[in-house]
Amino acid sequence: MAPTAAVAGGGVEAEALLGLLQRVQSEALRAFGPNDFDPKLYVDLPLAADASVAAALASLPRAAPSRGEMEAYISRYFALAGSDLVAAADPPDFERDPPGFLPRVERAEARAWALEVHALWKDLTRRVAPAVAARPDRHTLLPLPGRVVVPGSRFREVYYWDSYWVVRGLLVSKMYETAKDIVLNLVYLVEKYGFVLNGARSYYTNRSQPPLLSSMVLDIYMATGDMAFVRRVFPSLLKEHSFWMSEVHNVAVMDNHGRVHNLSRYQAMWNKPRPESATIDEEFASKLSTAAKEKFYHQVASTAETGWDFSSRWMRDSTDMTTLTTSCIIPVDLNTFILKMEQDIAFFAKLIGESTTSEIFSEASKARHNAIDSVLWNADMEQWLDYWLPTDGNCQGVYQWKSISQNRAIFASNFVPLWLNAQHSGLEQFVDEAKSVRVMRSLQKSGLLQPAGIATSLSNTGQQWDFPNGWAPLQHLIVEGLWRSGSGEARELAEDIATRWVRTNYDAYKATGAMHEKYDVVTCGKSGGGGEYKPQTGFGWSNGVILSFLDEFGWPQDKKIDC
Repeated sequence: MAPTAAVAGGGVEAEALLGLLQRVQSEALRAFGPNDFDPKLYVDLPLAADASVAAALASLPRAAPSRGEMEAYISRYFALAGSDLVAAADPPDFERDPPGFLPRVERAEARAWALEVHALWKDLTRRVAPAVAARPDRHTLLPLPGRVVVPGSRFREVYYWDSYWVVRGLLVSKMYETAKDIVLNLVYLVEKYGFVLNGARSYYTNRSQPPLLSSMVLDIYMATGDMAFVRRVFPSLLKEHSFWMSEVHNVAVMDNHGRVHNLSRYQAMWNKPRPESATIDEEFASKLSTAAKEKFYHQVASTAETGWDFSSRWMRDSTDMTTLTTSCIIPVDLNTFILKMEQDIAFFAKLIGESTTSEIFSEASKARHNAIDSVLWNADMEQWLDYWLPTDGNCQGVYQWKSISQNRAIFASNFVPLWLNAQHSGLEQFVDEAKSVRVMRSLQKSGLLQPAGIATSLSNTGQQWDFPNGWAPLQHLIVEGLWRSGSGEARELAEDIATRWVRTNYDAYKATGAMHEKYDVVTCGKSGGGGEYKPQTGFGWSNGVILSFLDEFGWPQDKKIDC
């Protein structure tokens, strides 16, 4: 499927509003200058109740507006960004110190901090204002039926893969109904758009994010035993799987034994600047030809679909953003998540009595398991490696496997398949104990293990998904995989990594009063940096991973919590 530049979020009116807001974004950059300029702010502005797109467009200041002119214009025609989300007050399932909360956290400082992190759910829980559904032509925010938990700071909407770790944290906090609301919001997006959007904005309707919806459903089911909930969401899981199996995402590779394996890639349906970062994308593309610009915009949006925006992982030249070739890379983690989705669907289908569907998805998961081991596993490195396709076409068709096409650069994602050991879909372990130990040894020798956690890569490029940054999701995925591998030594390493991560989060919190989006894993207690926007606080998935680690490992009275 060729990428399209259409907005799928509400037709002509949505396109008109988004076009206006991108014009405002561009003029605001001219008026305010690049220092601390956040382009996303401007495409999140709701149109004022007494304004229209046409009137706002006609009144847009021309010819290099002054700061004062631009401020007056924005104040006249728009409401504040985020004002179309309203506080949900105290969620009804929130308790200040819920019964059974972190029973093995014994140290007083650790427990007091955990309760503060738990209390952050109140600050991050919202509802979409009724005006959004009543007048969608005034908002890029999309209406959602239930309570939402936002990541925090500039991220004023629901995000897809963030929500998995939010759900994990909510389950530790015994907030089961809020966790279900989050999933039902994502199911609403599947039913409306055919997939879970990157985020709940009209400008995100051209791409998804790492697919973890089935994992959220499984964890909620394991915590609550709610069969009615599983039955309600099951059809949407099938629909999402079909999206990831379509020609947009599917790639076929023939191994050296003549067997053809189907694997998945990221690919956004977009070839224009991302509205939320249009001024940034346009600056990067400024020296490219028209055709090259479209290819670059397509790759930038496809990289945003990965959740790793941005990283040297996706670049042919790590110093040049215009060399992004994400849609021609078969990623280890994406295929891990889709295999997990297939296992989950097989489990749910059996649970609700759909045995034929269960068998189909069980076979699909086995086929993907074989594909991952055949195409992505590297026995010399004892890691799974991304596979790079030639970029001379559209990266479709059947490719002959070549060892040289495996990307031998070391990333945390190379170890994510261990996470499949941790799951509870009733199937055998993805990696046996002996292989898990070999992968663990490879991780120990990789250079990724740092004093405060696992680094995302070994390349310090200034991109936020590169060294020295560590991210909560990657710590959690790898730690869970090591912990469930069956090896005592791997369990010790898992607990050690979790301890490092908890301590750096704790010290940073005590120093700043906030949970952070990412952390510098070289220096305990230091938040991360780099990337195209200022570091953010809040922060949904960081909170969820901390609560999950404290739930899993506890914190003894005699174990110090700070760095």
